[in-house]
Amino acid sequence: MLINRCGSMVLVFLNVYLVKEKHLSISESGLILSLYGLGSLAGAYVGGKLVDAIGFYPILFLSLFCTGTSIIVLGQASTFETIAPLAFLVTFFADSFRPANSASITNYSKKEDYTRSIALNRLAMNIGFFISPTLGGVLATKSYQWLFWVDGITSILAGVFIVVFLKKPLVSLVSKLKNSAVTKMNPYKDVTYLKFILFVTLYATLFFQFFTSFPLFFKESYQYSEKKIGMIMAINGLGVALIEMFLIHYIQNRWTKFKFMGLGSLLLLGSFAVYLFPQHLSVVLVSILLITFSEMFAIPFMSTYAMSSAPPDSIGRYSALYSMAWSLALIISPLIGSGIIDHFGFQVLWIVLAVLGFVSFLGFRYLDKLSTKANL
Repeated sequence: MLINRCGSMVLVFLNVYLVKEKHLSISESGLILSLYGLGSLAGAYVGGKLVDAIGFYPILFLSLFCTGTSIIVLGQASTFETIAPLAFLVTFFADSFRPANSASITNYSKKEDYTRSIALNRLAMNIGFFISPTLGGVLATKSYQWLFWVDGITSILAGVFIVVFLKKPLVSLVSKLKNSAVTKMNPYKDVTYLKFILFVTLYATLFFQFFTSFPLFFKESYQYSEKKIGMIMAINGLGVALIEMFLIHYIQNRWTKFKFMGLGSLLLLGSFAVYLFPQHLSVVLVSILLITFSEMFAIPFMSTYAMSSAPPDSIGRYSALYSMAWSLALIISPLIGSGIIDHFGFQVLWIVLAVLGFVSFLGFRYLDKLSTKANL
């Protein structure tokens, strides 16, 4: 995960790249980012089915190898007609990795350690995310082509690392399940889980504005260079890397999972609302800190709930549905962002996002009350 994320720099700069380098309109760029999300949705669904069918281990390598190859090819595309389908393929391969990754956590860690295991996984991701936008900003000032080559090669290297160093399970999850008498459960018929997925999708739609609208806002309104944008975005990865593991260790049993998700939604709301104040670097820094603490409080507990809700024989499908919520958000997020920016400007966008953040908070509070009643 660390190797892969150290090179994950294309998505951070993709909106700026499409508008400034390829001279596409903001609406066309938003559509491509939505296809990015559509590929993510399809990849998560197929990845989950494959995990339950053949196990997580082969999916980990194949996903990373195909992702790296398709990113390099995407960097060679120059028109809307060629970039759009390639953007779909990149995230189709990339997000088929997610259910396999979740299943691997259940294989390599104990159930009582899921939240800390997820935090450790995210630690690797966020150390990488601290490095990648900083390095990406420097590379983008020289040539955007470097972003695609570095991103692609690091994905392939991560796949090779898995094959060489990650111990293959002696008994696959699939083999265990074939010998078990557990009745399979369908996450699409689990009403409480579906409500959880609905509010995760809303939260994720708002959270992805960090990647889709924030860089463009910094470029258009603050006139920041790609290098400065990369450094600002890297604060998020650094903050999570330095704090989250300690935070999770301290708080994980002090509150319910849904209460932490609700707190994360309130902090996310604040990260948008601060941009209604006059433009200043301090406003940007406060916003980045708020969104950083938002994800630290919300996302590990979302992932833990998703994994702990799944019966052993249905981990792939439950994980896939959770991943699909984030993928669907990646489709919706740029459409909402680019549409509002095009027609009404950034200020209206921040107001709409703040209101939706409050709706997300209310949703998780509702789920917390349902959970409390169910346990009485």
